[in-house]
Amino acid sequence: MSFQKFRLNKPKSYSDRMTDTRAEVRALVKHKLREITGQPGAQMKWAQTAYMRDVVSRYRVRIEGWPVAEIEFKNLSNIPNLRKLELLLRGWKDETIYFRQINEEEYQAMVADPTPWFGPLEDVGEGQNEGQHEGQQEGPSEQS
Repeated sequence: MSFQKFRLNKPKSYSDRMTDTRAEVRALVKHKLREITGQPGAQMKWAQTAYMRDVVSRYRVRIEGWPVAEIEFKNLSNIPNLRKLELLLRGWKDETIYFRQINEEEYQAMVADPTPWFGPLEDVGEGQNEGQHEGQQEGPSEQS
């Protein structure tokens, strides 16, 4: 009789770890947005224009501490490696990245020049489908 070796808990692939980390960041950010706004239906938008319109303008909150020098603000599906996603997840967990309420003056300054919070501005048309992510089927209110 021969014995075969097999692993019960096969290590996750790089791709699976990226998907899991991305999903964890999305869930945590959505939770934090709902917490600061007091709106149980608040949805995060990752395309810059949708974020400005549907998050900053609507709720008068913005993300502080985003590591713009390392990671451009954009749809998490377009962040190219696990290290960057893990950096974001750590930042949200240890609250070095967080939502902060802003006043009208701060809002107007951000509208005039959002690059300190985003990095380079996105091209027109980028992020059109940022409301749907890996296997999620979102309703029309999720679309931007």
